[in-house]
Amino acid sequence: MPREPLQPALSFNKYISKLIGQPSMLFAVGAFLLALLSNILASVLGEWHLFGMSGNIIFLILFGLGIIAIYFYHLRKRVIIIEMRERQPTGKAGIILLLSTLNPRPVGTNPTEIKQHNQQVQAAVERIAAVQDVSMLTEADFQLLLGTNLEPALRAIEFHHREGTLRECWVIGTEDEKNEQGAMVKRGSAWLAPVLQRWFDRLHPGNMIRFQHPIEVAPRDYATLWKQVDAIFRRGPYRADKIICDVTGGLKLMTVGAALACIEEGRTMQYMATDRDWRGEPIPQGEMRPVLVDVTPYLIAEQAE
Repeated sequence: MPREPLQPALSFNKYISKLIGQPSMLFAVGAFLLALLSNILASVLGEWHLFGMSGNIIFLILFGLGIIAIYFYHLRKRVIIIEMRERQPTGKAGIILLLSTLNPRPVGTNPTEIKQHNQQVQAAVERIAAVQDVSMLTEADFQLLLGTNLEPALRAIEFHHREGTLRECWVIGTEDEKNEQGAMVKRGSAWLAPVLQRWFDRLHPGNMIRFQHPIEVAPRDYATLWKQVDAIFRRGPYRADKIICDVTGGLKLMTVGAALACIEEGRTMQYMATDRDWRGEPIPQGEMRPVLVDVTPYLIAEQAE
């Protein structure tokens, strides 16, 4: 028969602690001495009275007050060190993405070249959004999406897809703004959701990820966005700790709304960090990686002054 592996020998302190059923030998010895001292004082003070109370009752009162005083002294001298460590999120089954209006990265050395590039990107994005058959699109169409604010959202999806856990994707964008006559005066970002989905499908054909219908909110209505994100966490098909919200691409108030919804325990956010140049612009060749944004602090140490 196979023999069980030998267990490592217990240290003397752990052996004594296990033998007497106390967390540590120091604790056991202290408890013993305290009990011994109590017995001695009980014998000495047993016949003593003050203001009609026996010496034992007076001793118990003073003993309790002494313990409380020592506790508060320790509480005032204690120093708690809290640190937020930067780390990557684990793979999630669902991801919530925030999208802002289309923003091509400036390419060129003069205003004419930059304007021409932006027009090409806009035309490519509108073509991708309008075409139903992805096979009709070319590699050049999707190549123009590199460097836009759609790329961090794509990389966020790809990270959790590589982890082998991603099953569901929700995209929240801004709605089109219209005037009193109903004419559109400013295009939002929710219409970019199908573009993002087709880009991902182009790079990862045959994937099993479900893209839900895009959610539209007003650009500054962070309260509604808060409720939408909260609803996904509450009524989604996965537990809250299996869903993450990516706040990289959202407008500032969209990020505020998402953060408010993610304060509850078990909910997390992420941000796609990338290498940047001296002007703060993303470097095309830079690495893009997710950083976990967790509102739960990590208690790493507790010490006396």
